[in-house]
Amino acid sequence: MAIKLSILVFVASPLDYARYRHTALYIEYDDPENAQTQSTDQSAASIKSSLSEVVGSTGFYSYSERLNWAIPVSSANVARIVPVSTFDAAPATVRETIASIPIPEDGSWGDDWNSQDWVADVLGKFVKMGVLDGGVRERAVDGMVSAVCEAGDEEVLA
Repeated sequence: MAIKLSILVFVASPLDYARYRHTALYIEYDDPENAQTQSTDQSAASIKSSLSEVVGSTGFYSYSERLNWAIPVSSANVARIVPVSTFDAAPATVRETIASIPIPEDGSWGDDWNSQDWVADVLGKFVKMGVLDGGVRERAVDGMVSAVCEAGDEEVLA
């Protein structure tokens, strides 16, 4: 089944600074009916799309998946949609792979780890699985970083 993968970069609120911009993965499944017949996971039976992300803050991150989530057409919250690739894979395998990416639960990975690192790790896992090319991953991560850097710089107080 064809999987269309994109990165969503969200505007930070209340202060839109680069380090506060949140990133997530948006997946569209080309044929929900086909997913129903091919998947043994009943929760995947009618999935048309999903938003996968890490939520929380240092020491308190967790994985979250929203099924059948649609990108708000007129949302000012989405700074950019970065297309990654379309590839063939079983929806259950894609969902399981994304959910298996390690997330620091105790802050031991440092204060700088965030959703952007997690997205890059997921794409790296897809490269290792052979469903993404390394160059595709690199371009997607570059696009994500560019969108994050479009946010304002933090004010430095003297």
